[in-house]
Amino acid sequence: MTTPELIRSTLTVILRAYELPPEDYLVRDTEVMFTGERLSKPESFLDAFVQIAKRNELVILRDELSEQEFLEQFNSAYYPALFICEVNNVLTPVVLAHDKKGNPVMNIIHTDSIEQKPFSSFADFPGKLHTIMRDGIACAVICTCYPNKPLFSEYDEDGQSQEQPARWELIRRFGRLLRYERREIWYVIIYAVIIGLIGLTLPLGVQSIIGFVSSGRIATSVVVLIIVIIAALLIGGGLQIMQLYLVEHIQRRIFIKTAFEFAFRIPRVRIESVLKEYPPELVNRFFDIVTLQKGLATLLLEFSGAVLQIIFGLLLLSLYNSVFIMLGVVLIFALVLILRFTGPRGLQTSIKESKYKYRIANWLEELARGLSTFKLAGETNLAMERTDGLVTQYLSARKKHFKVLITQYISFVLFKTLITGGLLVAGCILVVNQQINIGQFVASEIVIILIMAAVEKIILKLDTVYDVLTSIDKIAHVTDLPIDKTGHIRMPEHNDKRGISIQVQDLYYRFPDRAKPVLNQLSFKIGTSERVCISGHNGSGKTSLVNIMLGLLNSWQGVVTYDGIPLRDLDRESLLAQVGDYVAQEELFDGSVLENITLGRHQVTLNDVIEAINVAGLTDWLHTLPEGLSTRLVGGNQRVPGSVMRKIILARSICANPRLLLLDDFLLGVERGEKERVLEHLFSLNRKWTVVFISNDPFIMQKCERVLLLSDGRLSAEGSWESLKNNLEMQSLLYIKY
Repeated sequence: MTTPELIRSTLTVILRAYELPPEDYLVRDTEVMFTGERLSKPESFLDAFVQIAKRNELVILRDELSEQEFLEQFNSAYYPALFICEVNNVLTPVVLAHDKKGNPVMNIIHTDSIEQKPFSSFADFPGKLHTIMRDGIACAVICTCYPNKPLFSEYDEDGQSQEQPARWELIRRFGRLLRYERREIWYVIIYAVIIGLIGLTLPLGVQSIIGFVSSGRIATSVVVLIIVIIAALLIGGGLQIMQLYLVEHIQRRIFIKTAFEFAFRIPRVRIESVLKEYPPELVNRFFDIVTLQKGLATLLLEFSGAVLQIIFGLLLLSLYNSVFIMLGVVLIFALVLILRFTGPRGLQTSIKESKYKYRIANWLEELARGLSTFKLAGETNLAMERTDGLVTQYLSARKKHFKVLITQYISFVLFKTLITGGLLVAGCILVVNQQINIGQFVASEIVIILIMAAVEKIILKLDTVYDVLTSIDKIAHVTDLPIDKTGHIRMPEHNDKRGISIQVQDLYYRFPDRAKPVLNQLSFKIGTSERVCISGHNGSGKTSLVNIMLGLLNSWQGVVTYDGIPLRDLDRESLLAQVGDYVAQEELFDGSVLENITLGRHQVTLNDVIEAINVAGLTDWLHTLPEGLSTRLVGGNQRVPGSVMRKIILARSICANPRLLLLDDFLLGVERGEKERVLEHLFSLNRKWTVVFISNDPFIMQKCERVLLLSDGRLSAEGSWESLKNNLEMQSLLYIKY
């Protein structure tokens, strides 16, 4: 078995552990560029595995855990884990998963077979486990795998969400959400059917007991009936507890899947699709997953039980007399009418109410984000006035929604009164006409009470249905955002770390909300390991050009190539792994200093980080921190001086020793001595990277081999600093003070 076949077998085992058909995922070519037919080193195998898994819509997370840490996570996990062992000097993948009974098992993937064994500890592994040392403790290298099939949204080949009619689309999405949990849901329904059937023992038992008592006979049969009824109630209660366990597992999985879907898609959202949105505000919709979890539990437990109770109750009544069949038809018809005429309006008002709820939350977050601004504003009541306006709109929407609910409740009260009265009258008439006996009459009345209680539960819980569908609408508002389409050619790596050559030809770009293009038929070339400065007035297209080169903007026309490979054909992540960037979109996040520099890139060593810190001039500041690199930057940019923030981002851009650096005004406002020190490192002959500066600073232009001068999205001039410094447009740029 070759390495690609071994990886494919591993992925197949993982997908089957999720009870997913491998043929739905393993659709892309599983061949990758190997140094040999078989990879003998675990790290090389894992890198190849991650590449192929990503191509086949699987998200791979890598971690290093001790045995105790792993067992604590795995015992409560719902996902398989991949380990690498060496068995008789042969690299052997091992997938740990849970079988249908919940027992942990090992799937040992040999070159010619797959062996399955029970698992209890690391001692059960068939060979030497691939580990690394962390703080003196041997930690296993583990890959956890998550299928990346969307829960709430579907995409066409270009990553664009498919539009559907709003109401039916929400119901369809809800059905898709349940489809991924169909096994547990079937168990919940089966238990509900059994509970419904057991529930019939009460009226049937009461009917039999009354029959015995009315005849003046109290025999052993009565005692047996009472015992059977009590036992049935206990069994029904036990099944309800099992339902709770199943629904709890479904809730956990939906939360986990939604969190990973958000985490996977947010970094890949097309920038153009959120130009008029505030992304952090959009992410607030994730909290609707809590509403969805609770609402789903109500629907699966209470609604399913209520529906089955109505069905079984009507079937039992129909056995007593055909009159009850007619009343059952009226009952169902009335329910359908109530839902048909009030349901769509209730969903519409619920969604509108939710929109104002998020607007209020967004405004309160803005108050918190601009805390100092509002504190220093003096005599202003803007915070309360705007809150008052939003709350008023929310209350108006809430009143409209509540009006629909009240209409449904009133309809139910009238309907309940009529149906209950009709059934009582019909029962009395049937008893008088001796078409049913007194025991059947009492039993039928118990069934009628149970049916009315079930109908009442459905009507009074309709608000939960609206909440669930509204939650899906809110969550899908984020997952419907179109995502970047990436190619499948990996950017080649070179051991000598030589720079990347760039060619831009006839590049055209216009923002969706603007008539005038920011780049218009722009063409230039940058050679391997060349240092180039791109200059121009504000609005000349410099920043847009960099964003296109980094893949942040997509709807451009023309040709952009890296080492001769078109950007659209390149796997974006493999390209950016070899690019260091400093652009306006770069920010710090709430995490440690080390995390903000490395961004979790495993190839970045501690020595790389220390070197980057020294180059960026962060050493003195870092020594003042109580926890050094482990110091948490609370709020990201919020509590870090601007100069320090720029240095951290600079360290981030160079710590991975990239082959290409794209630096947009990264030394703006920095003292000349500091500039010279940083530039000396960037221009060092020991560094073979290609460097592209976006700057109007003459000091940087003089250091570069070439200057590209942009004007209105076109290349107006290019050449060395000496040849361009007398250019009229260049002269106008020199008025800018650095």
